Amino acid sequence: MKAVLLILAVGLAAPRPAAAQESVDDTFRKATEALAAGRTDEALAGYHRLVGLGFESPNLLYDLAVAYRRADQPGRAILALERLLVLDPGDADARGFLDAIRTELGKARRRGEGTAGIFPRRGFLHAAAARVRERDIALVTVFLSALTFGLLWVRRFSRREALRLGLGIAAPVAAALLVAAGILLWAKSALQPGSAEAVVVSTTGAALHEGPTNGSPETIRLLEGDVVRVVSHAGEWTEVVDEAGRRGWVAPGNVGEIHGPYVVER
Repeated sequence: MKAVLLILAVGLAAPRPAAAQESVDDTFRKATEALAAGRTDEALAGYHRLVGLGFESPNLLYDLAVAYRRADQPGRAILALERLLVLDPGDADARGFLDAIRTELGKARRRGEGTAGIFPRRGFLHAAAARVRERDIALVTVFLSALTFGLLWVRRFSRREALRLGLGIAAPVAAALLVAAGILLWAKSALQPGSAEAVVVSTTGAALHEGPTNGSPETIRLLEGDVVRVVSHAGEWTEVVDEAGRRGWVAPGNVGEIHGPYVVER
């Protein structure tokens, strides 16, 4: 009798994961179709359901960013793309899309640099480091280290003058490449979005308060799309530092953390 009950239980339970997967796929398909048809609100509702269930993939985040951009929510689009690039740093389309949104924000603010809220990731090092994985840079660094010291070791014990001359030329080149790889590795860890970075997602910006309460005085107002560094939390309030080094508290729902749980709405 127990065996029969066990078989029945397994038989009833088995279809549920497949049905759940089918529901997820169907939701994503319908949301994508709505996005393609220009029904942005419907698409956002579908993507929000998937994110709320814990699904987060490069394709989903890219489509979500497209929907947010069409809905005139660039801050949330930036957050989605930043999270996408954490999952897939080499996605050139996502990086180009992110740069385009930031450029649009920069033009809207009439800022000469043409970007907005990039903190603290600027310049050539960021551009170079952003397009490769940290693991790949580390492997190249290890290889170049072995190559450099290997060339020096062989040159030291070689007695052939021509070989010593060739090794004497190759070793400094390998050493220079090793230094470049080391700098790139540092840039990758120092300039990429850290575990404590967040994006201002509120369309009206985010006021910096002196304390974690609505009644505390406001100091400045951060703009949508700005990237800030999270310092601490007090309940649902978040203490942040902006790109100019100004520190304060922002109300719940005004910022979305790049590496934290994806909060769609509060």
